[in-house]
Amino acid sequence: MVARRKMEEAEPEPTLFALDRYLYRAWFTNLSLTPAGVWNFYEGRAGMEPRIRELREDYALRKIPTRAFAANALYLEIIRLAYNLVTAFQWTCLPEGWQSLTLSKLRHRLFWLPGALTRPQNRPALRLPNRPAIQEWTTHILRQVHRLKPLDG
Repeated sequence: MVARRKMEEAEPEPTLFALDRYLYRAWFTNLSLTPAGVWNFYEGRAGMEPRIRELREDYALRKIPTRAFAANALYLEIIRLAYNLVTAFQWTCLPEGWQSLTLSKLRHRLFWLPGALTRPQNRPALRLPNRPAIQEWTTHILRQVHRLKPLDG
């Protein structure tokens, strides 16, 4: 199957080829799908590459640490749990514009904020800079966190 679409001016050079002002992409498959079905199937798979890159770079999956199968399986489960926890936190607690950020971008915006952990009246408190944007973020996040209900277990 071959697909053609108009090329945008700011678009990088395609991997297959361009002719005049059109980009061409081709798929060869033995799946019994319509042309639109083939396009949707492979387009969805292309979306996984950024997630795989994020797991490798941001979640320490570049090198599996041991040669023992059980230890590697546990390591992968821990990484999967970390990914799922961060994703759940993003979707339930963060503003809409932050929900699609990678972990490294989330670190830059949220986790690298300057602050001090203090203990007034022997209760731990995180003191952040007194900036309107930071106060807006933290107010939104804390409001969302307090709306969460614990899981029944």
